[in-house]
Formats: sequence, structure tokens, C-alpha cells
Amino acid sequence: MPRNIHKKLATALMCATLASSFAWAADEGVKRDGKPSQLPSQNLQGSPMPYNIQFPPTRPQEKAVPNTMRESISPEARANFVSSLMAMNPFSMQEMIAMMAVKYPAKEGLSFEDVITSMKAKANELNFKYVGVSQLWKDVVAISGKQDTPRVEFLSFCDAMVARELLDLSLEFAIFLPCRISVVEDANKKIWVLTLDWDVRWLDSSKNPNQISAGLREKSIMVREAIDKIMRAGANGDF
Repeated sequence: MPRNIHKKLATALMCATLASSFAWAADEGVKRDGKPSQLPSQNLQGSPMPYNIQFPPTRPQEKAVPNTMRESISPEARANFVSSLMAMNPFSMQEMIAMMAVKYPAKEGLSFEDVITSMKAKANELNFKYVGVSQLWKDVVAISGKQDTPRVEFLSFCDAMVARELLDLSLEFAIFLPCRISVVEDANKKIWVLTLDWDVRWLDSSKNPNQISAGLREKSIMVREAIDKIMRAGANGDF
């Protein structure tokens, strides 16, 4: 029995160490660059894995038909995959969500309207189309009657041609479109702008040969950088 306990503890320690190593490696680029919104490409393809862990071979190169749905992954397979990842995940739910976000605090003195006006102006300057807004906080106030509800709005922007190319590559990419920037008010009445951080350069570390084309990769990076400029303009109140 003690021997089994030692084995389990050793396995748990290995998983925690491995997860921490991956997290440190992912964060190291941010530390060097100093700008969380501009994570450099991390080429891990030649990096040795700790504890001699061997990953299964990737799928071969495939010819995908543009603008088609792939076969759905079963709920069981998805659950097994996620459970395997979570087994060595040291982060809380809040930390995991925060890890997927790029966020900037608005300058002191800026109003909610100042932030939104600045973002729209920057989007127009970058020829990036503003396509809509969802004012969730107004619905909450109308339903609950609580006038002190923290304000939150979701603004949508889009580069139609890049979006079309992404959909041709993977129709499931529709779940990420259009690009959305949230403007929120926290418990201290501080205003923040944030968005989902999808950086195609993360894919550089994948050994799967079914990758995004070089041209679409550059366009996707351009879109991400445009969204970042729009957010920074809002946070700084640039008109």
C-alpha cells in the first residue's frame, strides 16, 4: 500500500511539474517581450519533453474541402480529452479564463462613452468595420430593476475578407467571429477593455502538418494586431 501511495504522489508531482513547465514556457515570451498582446512565436517542435514523455504521432497531411464542416467530435471523446488536460492543470477556473484574455485598463478620467468613441475612431482609421454592439447591462437593469448594475457592452468588429478565408479553412471558425471587444466596469468602477486572445502563432508549436497557410497566417496576425490597436486606443482615450 505505501508503495502505491508513493507512486501516485510521484505521478501527481510529475503532472504538476509538467504543467508548470508548460505554463512557464508560455509566459516566458511575454516576459521577454514585455507586451502581453504581442506574444512572439514559440517554436517548441524541437524541444525535448521532460520525463521522456512520448506523444502519439500526429495525423498525416489532409486535403480539406474549403468551406465545409468537419465531422463532429463526440461528447465522450471531448470529455476524455479535456479530462486528460485538466488532470495536470494547476490553474483555477478564473486563472484559465484570464489566461485567454488580453485586457487593458482605461485611463483615469475616461468615461465609458470616451472609450467606445475612441475604439470606433481607431477602427475607422484602420479600415476595420464596426458591425454591432450588445448592451447586456441594459437588459439586466430592465429585468432586475437594479440601477447600480455594473456596465458591460460587447462591440463587434470585422475584416470581412479575412473572415471569409478563415471560414473557408475551417467553417467552425464561425464561433470566433466577428472579433469582439468587451468594455466592462469592475467592482471599483474602473473601466477595462478586453478580448479573446487568439494568436495563430501558437500553432507554430504544433507538429500536426495540417496548418494554416503562410498568407492566411499573416492576415490573421494583422487582424489580431488591429484589434489590439483598437483596444489600446480605447484604453488611452485616443481620438
